[in-house]
Parts: sequence; C-alpha cells; structure tokens
Amino acid sequence: MIARIPQPNLRFVVRATGEVKDSIWDELDAEYWRQADPAHHEHNVICGMLNRPDWLPIFPDHCALVGGLRWNKDTGQMMEGDDRPQIFDFGIDDLLCSASRFFESFKGKHLGVQLSGGVDSSLIIGILNHLNLPYSLVGMTTSRYEFRTEAFIQRKLGDEAKRTILLNFEDYLPMTSIDSIPSHQQPDLSSCGYSSNAAMAEACNVAGIEVLLTGNGGDVLLGTEVPHDSFNWRTGIFNDNWMQDVVYAPKGVELLSFFADRGIVECIWNMRRGQAEDLSKIWARKYFREFLPAELVNYTFKGDFWGLYIDGLINNLSKLRKIHDQALEISLNPYFSEQNLDLILSNDLLNCDQRLYQRIESRISAAIWFVTLLSKS
Repeated sequence: MIARIPQPNLRFVVRATGEVKDSIWDELDAEYWRQADPAHHEHNVICGMLNRPDWLPIFPDHCALVGGLRWNKDTGQMMEGDDRPQIFDFGIDDLLCSASRFFESFKGKHLGVQLSGGVDSSLIIGILNHLNLPYSLVGMTTSRYEFRTEAFIQRKLGDEAKRTILLNFEDYLPMTSIDSIPSHQQPDLSSCGYSSNAAMAEACNVAGIEVLLTGNGGDVLLGTEVPHDSFNWRTGIFNDNWMQDVVYAPKGVELLSFFADRGIVECIWNMRRGQAEDLSKIWARKYFREFLPAELVNYTFKGDFWGLYIDGLINNLSKLRKIHDQALEISLNPYFSEQNLDLILSNDLLNCDQRLYQRIESRISAAIWFVTLLSKS
C-alpha cells in the first residue's frame, strides 16, 4: 500500500457521475497512477492559476477539486466559485474590525507571520502591532544584494516580535531536498519549493507556533486593477493547500493567507474599487503608512527571486536528472525520456525565461510525484 498523508484540502470529482470523493488513495493503490498524464500537468502549470477552469485533468476519470473551484454538472467542467463581495464604503476602521475578527478565530493559539520583508507581510505585522496582539516571526533571509531592503525590514520588524526565526535561504533553495518529499495524490508545482517550507514548518513546530500567516494574495489585492463594478479576483488560490496539507499540517501548524479571509478581501476590494493597476503598491504604501515601516512607505524596492530559483535549479541538476530517470523507469512514459529533459536544459538557463522555467518545474514536479508515490510504498 502507498504511504498515505491526509490532504483534506484536495478532493476529486468523478467525471462520469459528478460524485465528489475525499481522496483517490484507493485508486492509486490499484495502480491508477499509471494513467496519470504528466503532459496535462505541464499544460496546467503554463496555463496558470488564473485560468484553472481551462486546466486538463491529470487523471482520465477524475478532476481535482481545489481552492474555490466548483463542478458544473451541466457542462461537466470545473468553474470558479462566485464569491462576489457586497459593495459598501469601507475604510481603515472597517479593515481593522475585519482583521480583529480574523485574529480572534485563533485566540489562545501561538500566532506566527511568515516574514518576507515586503509590503504584504509587513502590513499584517503592523496591524497586529496596532491591535496589541502577540506574534512570532518566521522567514527566509539572504544577504544577496537584490534583497537588501527586505533584509533590513526583516531585522527591523524582528525586534518587535515575541520571537523571530530567520533561516538562511541559501541552505533551502528551490529544488533542494526533492528526494525527501512525502507522497501526495497528484503532481503539484509547490513541491519544487518544499525545502524552505519544510524548514519553516519545523521551525514553527520547535517554537510552538500553531498558526502561520502568509501574505500570499497581497500582490493581487494591493496591486492589480480593480474594475468598479466587477469582481475578478481568484481568492481561492491565495492559500497554498499542498503546502498546508503535506508540509505544515504534519508538523502541527496551520498555514493560512491573511489576504484569503473573506472579510479582509471585501474591505480591500471596496477600498480600491475603480483603481488602475498599481504594481508598486503606491496606494497601499501611502494609505497604510501608519502600519508600515517608513522604508516601505517612501521607497518601492522589490527583491528579485530569479537568482534564487536559478541557483536552486543549477545546484541540483544531477539530483533532478536522477529523479527524472527514475520517473521514466517507474512510469514507462516517454514524456520522461532523457532526450526531452536534455532538450529543455540545452536552453540558456540564465536567460530569465519564465516559460522555460515553468516547463522545467512542471516536469520535475511530475517526476517527483511518481518517484515519491512509489518509493514510499
């Protein structure tokens, strides 16, 4: 029997009947994995999270039901849920009330915030300070020049927390520790970032942090265009359900995005209605100035993660090749032929080609899935 790990945030729809199943572990035990299509996984990664209804099913008889997606029994397809907020005149006091209600749901628990040094996590921390609520901080830090502002903010905010744990990102780059990933029910892109999250989950466990809040979704809520009369945010993608189920939950930690809470989303959407795209988050920096460090209010530096991603890839090439070969041996699927991998890696990996990196990530996360699924049987 395949080693099972609970994934309560992942369910499956039986395409023929519309029945919703809590898992497909039994099917995988019966070698359903042989019918998985890694090319469909690659298609979905390139298609992107904002186009989930256009994803192709990885399995022939089931579709994954995740993060706000709904099954349309009439069309036999997935669709995004309609969580359109009410329209009101909201201000900072309303946001503080919504945030207070959100934090109240964790009363009595040791609360942590994933500290990145950017606007999104800094805003969460600033609101916690304003509400006089205790918290700890956990994050990845690096001395790389392109993260000089983030590292400064991390040190500054770290002095205000009950406890601050900063881990060296260079020790946990993407693609590291891919041979230590637990079995899971279908390929997931998040598995490529397992190493840093496993380290943070362990740090939370040791420190007794029970809930870790992230700033995922802040780029959308604070930086994208907000049409005056239409709601086009996909809040169901703000929580990383794979990380929660596979990495954090086994360590006794609940991983949640502050910006996925409906009350908070509703407030910010109404506050920004009619605004144009604002990638530098100028409005947020000024509007929330009392909650943010002055360095984030007066300057708009933003770290570039590309160097970390590429170094993680290059540093682990031999390991990636090995796991790719193992996936071919297990699945007998020509998708994992050595020639296909060589063809992709023959490109200039330093060219900052996002599409190329997506193709590599999707291929490796599919290989990881096959290997971890069966090597832990």
